[in-house]
Amino acid sequence: MEPRARVGKNRGQQSFTDLELQHFLFAHGDVPQSLDGTKKVLDELITDFITELCFEAHRSASLAGRQKIKLDDIRFACRKNPIYLGRIEEMLEKKKDIDSTRKIVNPDDDKLAKSAVKAMEEELNEADDDVDMHLGGKLGKSFGKGGQGAGSRR
Repeated sequence: MEPRARVGKNRGQQSFTDLELQHFLFAHGDVPQSLDGTKKVLDELITDFITELCFEAHRSASLAGRQKIKLDDIRFACRKNPIYLGRIEEMLEKKKDIDSTRKIVNPDDDKLAKSAVKAMEEELNEADDDVDMHLGGKLGKSFGKGGQGAGSRR
């Protein structure tokens, strides 16, 4: 029996909440209050897509002799669609960046690790676009009317 034939028992039940579907639809250009039929169709489409993708990934894992699905199995299932594969790669790259940033921050005391500070420092030299403050006079004084300092008021 085809494994997808067993999925039919959940027909009619929503897999995602109305609020999740509403946020998803609004983020992609729908009106603030979508129709109930639109939410149901989107829920069914997303659920079917995820189910079929997982079955394809499971097939790849079982051919490799594994019972658990790995990320490579999902990549293999998406190999024929470069848009899906590219999006997966993009999300993995973002996850890698987030994980490396989390390693820099010490969760115990919320301070940057000393070794990570040096890695974050910029070496710009002449390409530095920050405004450097090289003033000859004392800071905080203004030399406007009457030579009065910035702190004095009339």
